[in-house]
Amino acid sequence: MGALAIGLPLFVFPRPFARIADLAGDDTFIYELGGAAMIGYAVALALGIRGHLWAPMRFVVLATYAFAAIAFIAGFVSFASGQINGFVLVVALWAVLVAWALAQVLVAHRGAVAGPRDVAAWVVAVLALATVSAAVFGLGPQLPGPFASLMGYRGTDEFVYRLAGAACFGYAAMGIQELRSRHWDDMRLPNAMALVFNGLAFVASAFEILAGRATLLVYLVALAAGFFTVAITAILAGRGR
Repeated sequence: MGALAIGLPLFVFPRPFARIADLAGDDTFIYELGGAAMIGYAVALALGIRGHLWAPMRFVVLATYAFAAIAFIAGFVSFASGQINGFVLVVALWAVLVAWALAQVLVAHRGAVAGPRDVAAWVVAVLALATVSAAVFGLGPQLPGPFASLMGYRGTDEFVYRLAGAACFGYAAMGIQELRSRHWDDMRLPNAMALVFNGLAFVASAFEILAGRATLLVYLVALAAGFFTVAITAILAGRGR
């Protein structure tokens, strides 16, 4: 539950967490987006473990592996640039352990076969858009300076940008596998995970707008997360039909 331990404070109280973690805490909306994404992982993994079945949760596990692997790279980049503190060290250690453990799990369960493609065409279209969106918001923050400048932020906490981007990119990796499968049992947990992420991201963007802190990124997230929250709710309600 490392994702929850990191994601919950990032989302709920980003500025106090920044002080505790010895971060600048300038761009708290980035903290909140990263936290929202990480909470989605925790919820989906908890649901999957409760179900005691590998097949329905394998795409969530793959997403977590991608997140952890890129988070480790983010930590390595911070080490290489001399931006080292306790938070970076703890997350990097967590990431390498999780990535190694999940790699063993994925290899041990390789060869799983998807069932018949049974989801509607409009569901596939929504999934494709969500996957592209996750890829953009996952890769963009890996270049924190240009991304922050474009979106109206300072970009001070480069590691937080890269970590939030890593969490988002896991959703893109998961979405690619869903598009390959198009089988509802494979897509149920990933959609629940995406609903949590987008719902929380929309709430965070709404608070930013109400607080008078709207930026280009806030508006983009509000539009995208609002749309995907409604669309994914409909997908879950109709079981992909």
